Amino acid sequence: MKGLGTGAKVFAVQSVSEPGVSDNLQAAVRDLRTAGEAGDEVRVYEIAKAGLDRGLRHPLLFQARANWYWHQGLYYDALVDLEAALNFAPRNPLFLRAAGECLLKLGVWNAASRAFGGAVENAPNMVQAHYLRGLSFQMCGERQAATAAHKRAIELMPQHADALGSLALISAGEGSVDNVRFYAGRAHEIDSNQPTAHIALALQELREGAMDAARIRVEQLLRTARFGEDPRANDVLRDIGDCFAQTGNFPFAFQIYTAVNRRRRTIHARRFAKSRSSIEVAAQSSYFERSPPWPPAQVSPAQTDAPASHVFILGFARTGTTLLETVLASNAHVTALDEKDCFPDQAKALLISEEGMETLAALDEISLARLRDGYWEKVRKFGRPIAGRVFVDKWPFNSRRLPLIARLFPRAKVLFMTRDPRDVVLSCFRRSFVMNSDTFEFLELDDCARHYVGIMNLVAAAREKLPLNVLAVRYEELVVDFDATVSAICDFIGLGWDDAMRDFSHAADGTVDLNAQSGKQVRIGLYSGGSGQWRHFAEQLAPAFPLLAPWVERLGYGD
Repeated sequence: MKGLGTGAKVFAVQSVSEPGVSDNLQAAVRDLRTAGEAGDEVRVYEIAKAGLDRGLRHPLLFQARANWYWHQGLYYDALVDLEAALNFAPRNPLFLRAAGECLLKLGVWNAASRAFGGAVENAPNMVQAHYLRGLSFQMCGERQAATAAHKRAIELMPQHADALGSLALISAGEGSVDNVRFYAGRAHEIDSNQPTAHIALALQELREGAMDAARIRVEQLLRTARFGEDPRANDVLRDIGDCFAQTGNFPFAFQIYTAVNRRRRTIHARRFAKSRSSIEVAAQSSYFERSPPWPPAQVSPAQTDAPASHVFILGFARTGTTLLETVLASNAHVTALDEKDCFPDQAKALLISEEGMETLAALDEISLARLRDGYWEKVRKFGRPIAGRVFVDKWPFNSRRLPLIARLFPRAKVLFMTRDPRDVVLSCFRRSFVMNSDTFEFLELDDCARHYVGIMNLVAAAREKLPLNVLAVRYEELVVDFDATVSAICDFIGLGWDDAMRDFSHAADGTVDLNAQSGKQVRIGLYSGGSGQWRHFAEQLAPAFPLLAPWVERLGYGD
């Protein structure tokens, strides 16, 4: 059985001939063994699913179904089954490694490194677990730990070209030219097309001014389409695209962004085939176009540990929400929570259907209070002080949850960031995000533009029908006229001015993810160069312009 690297050894996890094991379970596992040995993966899945559906429980059944889910790109479903298998065999290194692989695909880097750590603790010579652990360490910014993990993989398997390529890339990040060439050379002796080593060499060539050599190398890499499995190399390839953009080769830069996105889309397409955010957004917009205005919700009494003010920062991705959050977090009276999904699942489920929306609109105060308490319970788990403070919840994707904000938090203030739609779509398309149902929409230019328009249409429709306290904040005005814009925001949310807000970049350390693109840019400070970037890529973006034109005009960005 191929896939998550579990292999036939999982059959030894638990004997099915032990006393107390049912005849049905023994028969199912025997059939599973037979199908697995025959290489019939469809039959393996059918046996596992049928057994689990009948209430049979065995780690092999969960592993077999997880393996099938993995091949379908359903990494979260595979992870759930692997966690069930680990309940039977918590130290099984094969299950731990497989769980780590799912977590890598899902972009949960820290949890992935812990899973791989458990695998190598229980199987010290598991080569691939060391290598994959190195990848997860790289994504966590733990360069030394990543280096050690990759070197251990190579000690166990000197011909591990992927680990050698990763060491070349780490060496490029450290500026160690000799090590870049040494490790890349070893990788290419084993596999001349090893992509991570080529990316490391291209980066080094760019630093040395060998633009033509780097371009030829990257063009060849894009033709092979073998990149994309190493998330850090994926990010560096985007950085290489930025380097070409900085030298004026915008068409080639856009070609790189497009190739990286399409490779990622291939990897994740099945995962989001039936759960695309654009579908939910369109359904909500249609609902609000037909529904009457919602009446104001009853304002509940403030709790003893409640914040003095509750603020949501919303907007499409890459509109400056992280910048605004960090500015406000610099104020001594503010607690900010960066991109944590605090709405309880039962609340979010109400937004999926028209029936759910009608239910939300009609909920009584007891039901609303229960959902509200679920939100604050999740907030408190993050350990941030909120009592008596201005609490800022920043997550752009909550723009799809305005009905929840209106019903659960009628006194909350909403800051909605806007930016030139063409810059927004370009930035979303060219940057790397942890994959979810929203960011999946960014991987094709037309999809990204349609999703932007869908979100903006939804927000406009919701604002007409929902009782909300909203202030639109223009990104370009925040950058160019900082004091006046921030003063107006403070007045709106009931926050006194604090001079520390002018020196906001220091607040990024404790507020935002510094490994994320937005976090890195906030550390730079105010940067007006982000405006009008779309003009450099006008030819490449042209197919999206008709879609964006109504919002370009409506927001006042028409030329």
